[in-house]
Amino acid sequence: MRKLVVVILTAIFIGTIVYTFVGKYNEKEQKSILLAMSYIKNNTMPNGRFVYRKHVNSKLRLKYQNKKYNALRHAGALYSMYLCERFLKDSSLRKQRLIASDYFVKNYIRRVNNDQYAVVSKPEEEGVKDDGTAKLGGAGLALISLSNLYPEKRIDKQVLTGLGKFIVSMQKPDGNYAPMYLVHENVIDTFSLSLYYPGEAALGLLNLNEVLPDKKWVLSAKRALIYLSQKRKDLGINVEFDHWAMLATWKLFSMKENTLSNDERLLLEKHAEQMANSIIYQQNMDKTNAYYGSLKGNIRPCSIGTKMEGLVAIYQIIDNETLRVKVLKSIEAMNIFLENAQIKEGHAEGGLPTSADWNTINAKKNADIVQIDNVQHVLSAWILYHIFIAKDY
Repeated sequence: MRKLVVVILTAIFIGTIVYTFVGKYNEKEQKSILLAMSYIKNNTMPNGRFVYRKHVNSKLRLKYQNKKYNALRHAGALYSMYLCERFLKDSSLRKQRLIASDYFVKNYIRRVNNDQYAVVSKPEEEGVKDDGTAKLGGAGLALISLSNLYPEKRIDKQVLTGLGKFIVSMQKPDGNYAPMYLVHENVIDTFSLSLYYPGEAALGLLNLNEVLPDKKWVLSAKRALIYLSQKRKDLGINVEFDHWAMLATWKLFSMKENTLSNDERLLLEKHAEQMANSIIYQQNMDKTNAYYGSLKGNIRPCSIGTKMEGLVAIYQIIDNETLRVKVLKSIEAMNIFLENAQIKEGHAEGGLPTSADWNTINAKKNADIVQIDNVQHVLSAWILYHIFIAKDY
C-alpha cells in the first residue's frame, strides 16, 4: 500500500510540471529531467537536509544512516534546484529549495573575521578531526546557490557580502586563491590544493555581482580565471577538466561590464578550447558500445555530468566553429549515456548510480550507490543543454 501511495504521489508531482516541458523535449529527455527533479524532491527531508546517499537496491537502504554529509554538495543540490526555476520556469521544487537553503545557512554559514562569512563544515559529518575549516569552495558554492534569494529578501545582505569578502580575502597576489581557512587558528592554508575551488569561487562572486553589483567581485573572479588559464596553457590535452571554471568563464563573457581586454578574452577562450580538446579525444563514440558517450576508463554518471556542464559552457564561449561542432557531438553523446544510466524504477527512481555498470557481475563495490551530487550535476547538465543548445524546442 505504501509503495502504491509513493507511485501515485510521484505521478501527481510529474503531472503538475509536465506542461512546462511539452513541445520542448522528446519524451525520453522529458522523462529523464522530471525523474531527476522527482528524486531530489523525494529525498529532501522536512528539515531541509538531503538524503545524502542510498543504494539502488532498497533492501540495503538501512545500511546508510546519513550521518556522513557534505555541506558543499548540499549547496550544489540547491544550485540545480534553482536552475529548474530560472531556466525551466518551474517552481515545483521551490518549497524544498527554500527549506534546504535555510538549513544550509543555519548549519554551515558562520561569521569569521568581523564582516566576513564562510561555510564551515562539521567534522563529525565529514570524518575529519579538525574543528572549524572554512573551504574556499564552500563560500563559492554558497554564493552560487543562495545569491538568488536576495531579491526576495530571503537572505541577509550581510551574509552574502560577507561570503564575497571572505573569498576576496583568500586571493593571492598571482590571482589564485588559498583553498582553506582554519577558523580557530586564524590561519589561511596556502599549501593544500583543490582543482575546483577557484572556479567555484569565481562563479560565486559573479552570481553575487548579479544581485549586489560591485566591481571588486568581478575583478577578483576575472583575476582567478586568468590565473587558471595561464597556469594550464602549457599542459595541452593533459589538463584536468574544470567545469566550474568553464561555467564561470561563460558567465563572465555574458556580462556587459566584464572589463576584459581582447588579449584576456582570447586567453580565456583558448583555455576553454584546451578543456574541450582534453575531453573530445578520450570519448567513447562507438554507438554499438553499451557505454556510448562515456570517457575512456570513466563510466561514472556524476563525472560525465560535470563534463557535460562544462562543455555546454565551452560551446557558448568559443568561436572556433569546427571545434564547436565536435563539442556539440560530444555533449549529445554524453546526454545519451546519462539518460541510459539513470535509474528508471524502484525507490531510487530518477537517481544516478556511482557507476553505470552497477547491475553487472563485475561491478565494483559501491557502484550501486546514488549520492545527491550524482543527481545534481546530471540534472544541471540536462537543463543547461536543453535550454541553451538543444534544437528541438
